[in-house]
Formats: sequence, C-alpha cells, structure tokens
Amino acid sequence: MKSSNPMILPWLAHKAGIPERRAEILWHAAQRHAAHATGETETPAYWQAAMDRLLELVAAESLREDAASFGWRQWTRHHKRAWAAPLAILDALTLNSVRGWRMLRPLQLG
Repeated sequence: MKSSNPMILPWLAHKAGIPERRAEILWHAAQRHAAHATGETETPAYWQAAMDRLLELVAAESLREDAASFGWRQWTRHHKRAWAAPLAILDALTLNSVRGWRMLRPLQLG
C-alpha cells in the first residue's frame, strides 16, 4: 500500500476544520477500506474508492467536531472570516495613504 498522502489533504483538513494529523489518520483508514472493498491496490478503482471514503470520513469528522462544540465551532469559523475582511480593507487604505505621501515627497523637495 502506498504510504504517501494526497496533495489535497492539507487543504481538505483546513476546509473541514480538523487537524492535518487527524486527516492523515483518516486517509490511512480510507486506504485500508479501499483495499478491502476493491481487493486490489494502486489501480484507478482503488484510488477512487479511497478518495470517496476519505471525503465521507472527513465530513463525518467535521460534523462530529461541530456537535462536540455545541455549534460554537461553526459560528466562530464563520466570524473569523468576517473579521478578516475589514482588516484587509484597512490595510489597503493605509497602503494607499503611504503611497500618496511618497508621491508628494519629491514635489515638496523641489
């Protein structure tokens, strides 16, 4: 059985809100399931079964984490993204102000 993890695994773990180490454990479980279900390894059917099972396991793990936090986990993840937007706008405004002052500096000296 191939021991490397798919390149999408960190992204998938981040989107589901689970630790990357937990996603690796789920990937190995999905590989074992696929080997048992297909009776073969390293074939397209095996990889398809492994990815399908991984998506099921990650979705179940994410729901389990949400249920364990009584709904607060999902709420805080949503609001974390909402708070990032005003900071990005403030950062852009500050940079534009600094650039404007830099453009005026040569005019003041001359």
